[in-house]
Amino acid sequence: MDGMVSGSEGEAVAAFDGGAALCGGRAQAAARRAAHAALGDRIAEQAYQLDAAMHRLLSDLRAFDAAGYWEDAGAASCASWLAWRVGWDPGTAREHVRVARALGALPRIDAALRAGRLSYSKVRAITRVATPATEAALLEDAHHTTAAQLELICRKLRAVQRLGALSADDVRARRTVTRRDRDDGMVVIEAVLPPDEAAAVWAAIEHEAALASEAGGAGGAGVSAEARPAVARVDGLVAMCQAALRGDAPERAPVEVVLTIARDALAGTARDAAAPGPAHASAALKVGAFADGTAIAAETARRLACDCGVVTLIEDTADQPLSVGRRTRTIPAAIARALARRDVTCRFPGCTSRRFLAGHHLTHWIHGGATALDNLCRLCPSHHRFVHEHGYRVELRDGEPVFFHRGRQVHAEPPRATGGGRAIDSARAWAAIRASEAARAIDATTGQCAWDGEAVDYAWIVDGLVRMAAAERGPGCALAGEPG
Repeated sequence: MDGMVSGSEGEAVAAFDGGAALCGGRAQAAARRAAHAALGDRIAEQAYQLDAAMHRLLSDLRAFDAAGYWEDAGAASCASWLAWRVGWDPGTAREHVRVARALGALPRIDAALRAGRLSYSKVRAITRVATPATEAALLEDAHHTTAAQLELICRKLRAVQRLGALSADDVRARRTVTRRDRDDGMVVIEAVLPPDEAAAVWAAIEHEAALASEAGGAGGAGVSAEARPAVARVDGLVAMCQAALRGDAPERAPVEVVLTIARDALAGTARDAAAPGPAHASAALKVGAFADGTAIAAETARRLACDCGVVTLIEDTADQPLSVGRRTRTIPAAIARALARRDVTCRFPGCTSRRFLAGHHLTHWIHGGATALDNLCRLCPSHHRFVHEHGYRVELRDGEPVFFHRGRQVHAEPPRATGGGRAIDSARAWAAIRASEAARAIDATTGQCAWDGEAVDYAWIVDGLVRMAAAERGPGCALAGEPG
């Protein structure tokens, strides 16, 4: 009977083996999660230490620049000295000098970088637009946005400031449409427009692109899935121009450009900007925004409102748009406008996509979920598939969508520990970096440029590199311009 197992005994052995395999799988999963957490924490800590060390570098750079020590070396500027001494390209060198100078007048941002609480990427964006008056607000924005989102904030602020400083004649003079023929036979048509006109043109192109996609005009064997949206826009633009030339455009264009602005701003006048009052209240009434986030001055919005349809959106005390309350699967236009205003980007944590966002019912319509704002959020195509097809779940908590995967909440970044979070001891930051690299014997001469001032023969260098590449390919490959 050796080697033979009865039926009941075989079932018991199989069950035991299955349980052991299950326990082993759980142990492996737990070990992987622990390794993931440990390595992730180490990467984050090192990045924060580097941010704190970057503050030390920028502080020394600011002192070096102010003292004019770069002139002693015969450099034309501090950036030129850096390009030679440190090995940075001129653009990187100029940017570091600019940031270093700006931090001298922005003590709050300077302190945040010194403590490792603000990344250099965010500091670089803020210092382009920050003033002592806006420093605190921008720092608060930086703590609650990703670097990409903060970059957009600063870029839009700068655009509004620059455009607001121009006269009507200046704006008109800067509007251009140019045509340039390329060597490959294609033609580049470029338009430079103020934000309100650009928004109208782009909305019309997107509308025609959608029609082209529905008609199958953006497909073709030679067009990849990634390129189809761009091809559809080209088809839409051409179709729109052809329709205008044929004279068969409808009386009213089926294109809608949504501009959101406070009622008080529309009701005000240009003189209101000079009226006394709290600074934050004044600023809140000066800017309107299109659906894509482009900001414009209130006077521009008032000009657009002279001849357009106006939709009034009532908000509650928490600045949340109220639901229209229509119980239907398809999102009505009024709710879609409010949803686009609330969810400018995909709501999945960490995602900043603004393209092709779809409205998603948190509780599906078929399960009794209402088509109302408190049951909707906008998601990009990728994360919409995550929710429907990859086991992710969404709940609305305190008016904000919260995402879960396998029972765990998905965060854009790890939750900060209480009592200081990612604050770094700046006194230890530099010592920690040097200690970790002690075995490499890095000092002030490690990356020093060896250029001796002799003129560089670029043609000779490039020619040598081309010949090396040809030799690597083999003797049967001729150099360009040489006989085979």
